[in-house]
Parts: sequence; structure tokens; C-alpha cells
Amino acid sequence: MGQVIGNIMVQKRGVVSLGILKGHMPLNDGDIFQVQIENGKVILLPMKLVPAEQAWFWTKEWQEGEKEADEDIAAGRVKSFENMDDLLEDLDK
Repeated sequence: MGQVIGNIMVQKRGVVSLGILKGHMPLNDGDIFQVQIENGKVILLPMKLVPAEQAWFWTKEWQEGEKEADEDIAAGRVKSFENMDDLLEDLDK
């Protein structure tokens, strides 16, 4: 179980204040949290918004590809070419 820092109360219209968190983590007006329910517990995960046209980059599939590419680069499984013709010639092999 995590650290207990206090209690919060549900107010009118279901409003809760997270001010109790300010001394324990960075918290600013307008911050966004994803709400998860897990085994009867409410979990708040801090989130950041990205522009809609960049959302593809943060999909699970794309991030798995990024991880694979990083591993290939670290292992030296990459090639560099001086120009497009050299690249095309290598692809034809």
C-alpha cells in the first residue's frame, strides 16, 4: 500500500479537492488526470495532452516500434548511406 497523506471528501455535485497533494507532488491548476478503477480503488494518473495530429506517435503500437528501433540502433543493426542512390542500390540487393 502507498503512503497515506490524508483524506478528501466528496462535495456537492461530486467535486473533490486535490489540494492535499500539493505538498507531495507538483500540482497546478488545469492539470489533467486519467481516472482508473482497480480492485475498488480510485487511481489518478497525471497526464499531458498532445495535439491531435501528434497522437499517433503515442499509440502503443508506435511506441513499441520506437523501442524496437532504439534497440536496433544500440545493437548496431543499422546502415547509413551517403545519398539516395546508395540506399536504393542496397535495397535492390
